[in-house]
This record gives sequence, structure tokens and C-alpha cells, in this order.
Amino acid sequence: MTSVSPRKSKVPNILGDWDDVRFFLAVAKTGSFSAAATQLNTKQTTVGRRIQALERRLGAKLFDRHRHGMEVTPAARGVLVQAESMLANATSIERHLAGLDREMSGVVRVAATEGLAAQWLVPRLTELRRMHSDILVQVIVGDQVLDLATRQADLAIRFFRPTSNQLVAARVGQFAMSIFAAPAYVEQYGMPQRLDDLRSHHIVDHTTLHSLPAMKPWTEVVEHSTNVVLRTNSSHSAIEAVKAAWGISVFPSYITKTANLVEVPIELGITRDIWLVSHEETNKGARIRAVIDYIREKFRQDEREWFSLPSHGRSMVAA
Repeated sequence: MTSVSPRKSKVPNILGDWDDVRFFLAVAKTGSFSAAATQLNTKQTTVGRRIQALERRLGAKLFDRHRHGMEVTPAARGVLVQAESMLANATSIERHLAGLDREMSGVVRVAATEGLAAQWLVPRLTELRRMHSDILVQVIVGDQVLDLATRQADLAIRFFRPTSNQLVAARVGQFAMSIFAAPAYVEQYGMPQRLDDLRSHHIVDHTTLHSLPAMKPWTEVVEHSTNVVLRTNSSHSAIEAVKAAWGISVFPSYITKTANLVEVPIELGITRDIWLVSHEETNKGARIRAVIDYIREKFRQDEREWFSLPSHGRSMVAA
């Protein structure tokens, strides 16, 4: 009896190696080897080698390089569908297991903005380490919104309320956005009193802020200025430039707790809420719950001193 060989699928099958799938998906989603390496906490050369090895194994080119980044080739689109399906299944299982986890040891990933992480969060983790020495807190810094559903982070400190029904959010504080200068700068150039005065002052531009609609009053100041002395996407770099008396810039009101800066008496009318966000399927895990409760309690302790609005700011429009 003649046997009939099964027809081979036109879509390459990568289901045998989940690690390869992670590298492939990271490049497909971020559009570059370097961004994928950052997401995977590895080296760019490692990402390149893994993609090349996967291409050799599948016998197909997976990415085309364009001016704006890497794009999945037409031949690899079926692979992308398989990979996304694997990711959805794997993360669903991982979230479920994380929610059942009763171990008080392991990694808990916390996403936060650069300024809040450096100035407030990290200095307050000392007590948590003493209480739970087997929990390793990984602080992921940046303005990008990490996906809690795919476990890019276990919890996040955000300045906006999430819309997903699967995310649990608690408002833990508020702050105003204010203009600040170093005492040495004020001594040399004087203290601006009105928005129009800012046209003649040196400006340090924290470029990330311009993507936020609520920052429009400050964006307009920067756009109309002819004295921008530095542009940076790093809040820490912007703070250091202002401390060095390069110019003035806008920061959260709590910056005065850690930096010797003076607040310029010009109200921008911008306030922001702080939200502690977790995923409903993972936040019941013992170590994740321990970190959530600890950080929330620290926010409660510091709310009056750090994260409450001044009396003149309570009528402002929230960002």
C-alpha cells in the first residue's frame, strides 16, 4: 500500500522553540534589534545572532531593513501570526500561575518614570528589602507604557488612569507641574514673573513632555523661545542642567524635596494624578501583592508632603 506524505504547510513552523519566538516578536514589535535587546535585557548582537539562526533554520528571511526600522517580510507574516498566538497562550498561563503563586521570593517588575523612580521610589525600597530579602524588585524606567498583560511589568506607577477592564488602578497621589530655576540662575538673570517674561530666559527643554496634551502651556513657551540651551528626553538630565544654572524648566512640584531649586511664581495650571496599576490576574500572587501593598503604603505616608496639591492648585484642571 502506497503511503501518502502529508502536505507541508507553507507557513514555517517555529512552535518548537519558544525562546526564538520571543526574539522574533521583540524585533517585530519594536522595529529594531537595539530596542528588542533593551526589551529582552540582552545585547543587540545576541538578538542579531538569534534572528539569523532562526532564519537559517526556517530557510526564510524574516525581516527587511528600511529607513524607519525593521519590517517583517511577506514570507514571515504567517510566522508572526503563530508567534502572537504562542505569546497570547504563554502569557495567559503565566498570568494565571502568577496569580496563584504563594512564593515570597523571585522577581517583581515595577515600571515608573525616570524622575519618580530615582527621586522617590528607589530610596523607599530599603525597608521592603529588609522585610522580604528574597524578593528582587526590578525597576523598569521610562516613559513608554509597558504591557502588564504580557508581563512586561507586574505593576506600574502611571500618571493617567488605564482604560482596560483587566487593569486595577488606585489613585495614590497628585502633583502640580511648575517651573523651576537654580538659585544661581535667578541671581544672574532674575526671577520671571509672567509667562511673557519667559521669552527672554534660557530654557531647558525636556522633550518627552510635549507628547502630553496637558503640557500645552509649557510646549507653547518652548516653541516661542529663542533661548533653548538644551534639549533632552531624560528628566534626570534636564534636572541636572537646571541645577547647573543653564536655564529654567518645568518639573513635578515634588522636585523640591530632592533638588535645591526655587519655584518660579508662574502658574501653568497643570496637575497630574498618580496611579498604581496592576493586572487583575497577577496581583493576587504573594510577592506581587506584597510589593503593591508596600508601595501603596509608602504613597499614603508621603501623600501630604510629596503628593498633594497646594491650596492654589486644587482648582486647576487635571492633566
